[in-house]
Amino acid sequence: MISFYDVGLVLLVYIIVLCIIIISEYFRKMFQLSSKVTRHVIHLFSGDNMLLLPFFSALIYPLTIPIGLALLTLYSFHHHKKSIMSRTMIVNEYDKYHAYGPLYYILSIMILLIIAWNIRHIAMAAVMIMAWGDGVASVLGPRFKRRHLYPNSSKSLEGSIAMFIFAMLGASLAMIIALQSGLIVSSITILLIISFMGALIGTISEGCSIGPLKPFDNFTVPISAAAAMYIFSSLM
Repeated sequence: MISFYDVGLVLLVYIIVLCIIIISEYFRKMFQLSSKVTRHVIHLFSGDNMLLLPFFSALIYPLTIPIGLALLTLYSFHHHKKSIMSRTMIVNEYDKYHAYGPLYYILSIMILLIIAWNIRHIAMAAVMIMAWGDGVASVLGPRFKRRHLYPNSSKSLEGSIAMFIFAMLGASLAMIIALQSGLIVSSITILLIISFMGALIGTISEGCSIGPLKPFDNFTVPISAAAAMYIFSSLM
């Protein structure tokens, strides 16, 4: 039987995401911003919808969201000048692999929903590490010139520090919401330690996303953070 409550939540998420895109496009035009800036805004706020995950009753409902957004994103990339999503998210300075960053983001969410539905607090935290952590790092990082010490890195130390701080905040918020909603039973201390480990591994993964891996950090960061949190929570 269809749950109208769950359908309502799905529609709410679509409305929120589309509002973020429309508002971003509005301010992009008003202030003549680069599509890169508005794409960062979408990256930062769209992942927050994962915080609604405890309130869905079955996987099929939230799973329709990344599937629908993936199809919409693919349509936008192939109808370059006709779609508000393409005008907002396609960045001409990016290479062909980096340009598909939003699709990798969506695919990582889809995979995490499928494999981590029974531990969805970890999926929530992993996506928030990507949304807040990498979202802030990608905005602040390029403003600094102090680069990491390993070869061929374009990442700044300050950007990685910012990523860790906001990744920790995002993961902790996800864990607290999961706890308060009754999705999990645990102590705040344990959840904060798990969030710390996820933020740390996510930050390392993002910092090491150089060379051929650089365009795929939207995929590698949340997956690696989720794996770390799962392994670490299993040991506690």
